[in-house]
Amino acid sequence: MKKGRGRYIFCGVMLAAAFLLYIGRLAQWQLLEGSTFEEEAVQSSATYLKLTGTRGEILDCNGNVLAGNRSVYNAVYSRLSGSNETRNAVVLETVKLLETLNVPWTDRLPIEIKSGKYQFKTKMTAEIETLKSEDILDLPSSATADECMESLIERYDLEAYTSPEDIRRIASVRYGMERAYFSRTNPFVLAKDISIETVELLSERSTDLPGIETQVEQTREYPEGDLAPHIVGTLGAISQEQYDAAEEAGNTYSASNVSGYSYTDTVGQSGIESVFESTLRGKNGKESVTTDATGKVTSTTVTEPPEAGDSVWLTIDSNVQRAAVNALAEQIEAKPTEDCEAGAVVALDVNTGGIIASATYPNFDLEKYNTDDAYLTQLYADESRPLFNRALNGIFTPGSVFKPLVALAALEEGVITPTSHPVNCDGAYHYYAPDYEPGCLGVHGEVDVYGAIRNSCNAFFFDVGRMLTIHKMHTYAELFSLGEKTGCELSETAGIMSDPKTYTERHGANWYDGLTIQAAIGQCDDMFTPIELAEYCAMIANGGTRYKTHFLNKVTDYDRAVEKETAEPEVVLQAEIEDEYFKVVREGMRQVCTEGTAASTFSDFGIAVAGKTGTAENADHSDNLTFIGFAPYENPEIAVAVVIEYGGEGDAAKETAKAVFEAYFAETLQKEAKNAETTVTEGTE
Repeated sequence: MKKGRGRYIFCGVMLAAAFLLYIGRLAQWQLLEGSTFEEEAVQSSATYLKLTGTRGEILDCNGNVLAGNRSVYNAVYSRLSGSNETRNAVVLETVKLLETLNVPWTDRLPIEIKSGKYQFKTKMTAEIETLKSEDILDLPSSATADECMESLIERYDLEAYTSPEDIRRIASVRYGMERAYFSRTNPFVLAKDISIETVELLSERSTDLPGIETQVEQTREYPEGDLAPHIVGTLGAISQEQYDAAEEAGNTYSASNVSGYSYTDTVGQSGIESVFESTLRGKNGKESVTTDATGKVTSTTVTEPPEAGDSVWLTIDSNVQRAAVNALAEQIEAKPTEDCEAGAVVALDVNTGGIIASATYPNFDLEKYNTDDAYLTQLYADESRPLFNRALNGIFTPGSVFKPLVALAALEEGVITPTSHPVNCDGAYHYYAPDYEPGCLGVHGEVDVYGAIRNSCNAFFFDVGRMLTIHKMHTYAELFSLGEKTGCELSETAGIMSDPKTYTERHGANWYDGLTIQAAIGQCDDMFTPIELAEYCAMIANGGTRYKTHFLNKVTDYDRAVEKETAEPEVVLQAEIEDEYFKVVREGMRQVCTEGTAASTFSDFGIAVAGKTGTAENADHSDNLTFIGFAPYENPEIAVAVVIEYGGEGDAAKETAKAVFEAYFAETLQKEAKNAETTVTEGTE
């Protein structure tokens, strides 16, 4: 027992000695060396900055840039220093300075001042709800704009300010900073793409405006802003809905997720920019920054390099697209009718479904859209809706371009044969006489399907449509994508194919036989999008294969060195129609361009074109002009659909299509012209 007690005493003495040694050393640290450690801690402060990854480019099929990048300066609030009083003063002074220079600043507060009173901004419902939410002001949903501002004044210590405008300026920036999770590592962007003059002025005022800095980032540029704006799409400040979605997905900015979305981020809002947002968006990196006691940077180290986004290559051919854009503008601006002011063109690869061109008129310029506020206001106020993508979302009465489908359906169903002469056209259709005798565009006599397509004989198709029935026409229309979305990546609208049920729902009246024969010539309720018409034409050209239309060609890394994804043609269905009937219809469409209604445009064209013209009646407006066509006739490559809304009569649609064909076959036509020139020269000699 004594031996064990001695062991415990020894251990206790050793512990006591160790404790006294520790206390002594601690005292030395505190009393003798404390100032040194404190100085080192103050003098050496390390943090990190977010390095923004460059957004991927959008390119055409040949690598031409549709949406690229350029370096710009942004004014940012990089750090909060001093008291709330100092912070508010810096914010107000900076905002006023930017306003003096006519520089737009980041203003996301959903409250404005009108007639001296605070009120909520319209069309910002989600933001207003967030402002009142538990995470921010924690106010009831019934809270007024005044009540919200009172809470913001208290939250940001704004009681000393008397001007409602100044209060709102400060509150908006402070609120934006809070919503963006502002920190030294996540600066708040006060103004984007500022001029070098503004950069210099802010630099001169740096002492007066502590925390205000300028930073360089990449922003979008468009070498040809008006070439394909509806396809490329727009960028804009992240919406509340988009931010909430990112937050729900766990993809918002944080120290551990620097690539997450911030409240001040710019994201795709429409078109390819929106659909391929995750592909185009780069990955942010980190830079470690060490500063001394004065705030001077002593060292920087990139700990996590940023990564550029991938580049998206489209099936669009810039040369063909430009031809479509220019031809549309030329034909419509020539004003074939007083009310003609809109139209669209779509060109497809017959053998893949790739979209070669997709143009809409009126058009707009993406470069101006992003940089000119007055231009943007003008666009939104324009009643002709230049931002509306008519090629994919406009639905138009097609007129006679619908007739080839009726011919195919009638041949396949055995209603007619290639040599049938169902009517003797004397300028009118008499089946329902005397109550109803709709007219034809001419006197065609006894015509077969070739002549009926060639000369667009209404009487022939009235009778064929009557025998075929509306239900059969509807079935075949669906087969050829008419009245259905084509499946492309961008937002599109489904057209309408006439049928009794839909007619009753739309008009509150019963269907009757006269409507069936009108539907057979592309009238009644028939309304299709240009892209639907293009796909329908492509199916006639390729023998009934329906491809999913698509804009995506491939995805590469930013440097275009590594191919990461390639779009493969996707067959949606194969129309079970005898190939001989496709040949009959294609021959009829070829005759349209050699001796029929499009002969004046295409009979001497260097490439064999097959097509169909259309003139569609509209209540209270001029007729629509339409055209569908494909080429070359023997081995089709491209299908084109043109709609000139309220174009009346004339060649506008055909001439627009011709310009597209000329651009697509430019090299072939040049060779033929050169060969012809050589032949003439040799003959002369």
